Amino acid sequence: MKKSSIIIASLAVVFAMASCDKLKEPYIIESSVTPSDTIPLVASDTANFDGKIVVLLEDYTGVKCNNCPEAGALALQLQEQNEGHLVVLGVHPKSALQNPAGGFPDFRTDDGNEWNNYFNIGAYPNGLVNRAGVIGASEWTSAVNNVIGDDAPVRLIVKTEFNEETRELKLSIHSKFLIDVASNDVRLTTCMMEDKIVGKQVTPTGLDENYEHRHVFRGTADNETWGRVLSSAESISEGSNFITNMKFTVSEDYNADEFYIVAFISDNNTKQVLMASEKKIK
Repeated sequence: MKKSSIIIASLAVVFAMASCDKLKEPYIIESSVTPSDTIPLVASDTANFDGKIVVLLEDYTGVKCNNCPEAGALALQLQEQNEGHLVVLGVHPKSALQNPAGGFPDFRTDDGNEWNNYFNIGAYPNGLVNRAGVIGASEWTSAVNNVIGDDAPVRLIVKTEFNEETRELKLSIHSKFLIDVASNDVRLTTCMMEDKIVGKQVTPTGLDENYEHRHVFRGTADNETWGRVLSSAESISEGSNFITNMKFTVSEDYNADEFYIVAFISDNNTKQVLMASEKKIK
């Protein structure tokens, strides 16, 4: 069920964050939790931020796409080459190449399918780098290199607390804008990603029964396909802070040891991603 966000100016949030960063209005708090649920930043969170952009690469792929493993390997290689500054999501929409019939894993999601249809991706593999346009795998390296090393427009930090017994995951996503952003529809999208899943995959040399699927997009954490609104003002000024809190239970179907939260901030008018972040829950 989708939940709306509300704006709350909270002393509890201010005190929790006072030792790390100065907050300015507005503070965005998920309506299903209270300000006391906020997981505060600590000194190492801000000290480890190097001020450079973290790029989002979406790999639109399929379990029955024989050319997709090569693209997936490239995405992994790019991530390793740009450690800490490239986030990968392997998106499986709903077409014949993603059909699980025959014992293939089912990685299809409604969110991924909606993205796929919006961006009009009809062949696989294909991808998006910061949602700046659909490009084939042969163009991923240059597209990533064109933006890697740029200054970050937003400092985006994901904080998590995971209860292994109940499998409840609590999130606090801290966003601080480092530049003025002239948009009246800036959004935060929060994704679930599971890594290193072994299952069938068609490859150029035939069927691999024990293929390791990487960066598998499992859907948005809050059922907000295009993200929740951070601000609908005409612009966001430099120094503005937002905190988004949420809780949910991680399905037993997912391996919590390889479960990640991927968050990204985008201009919903253009769909272009400003900043991404990735956090393993354990």
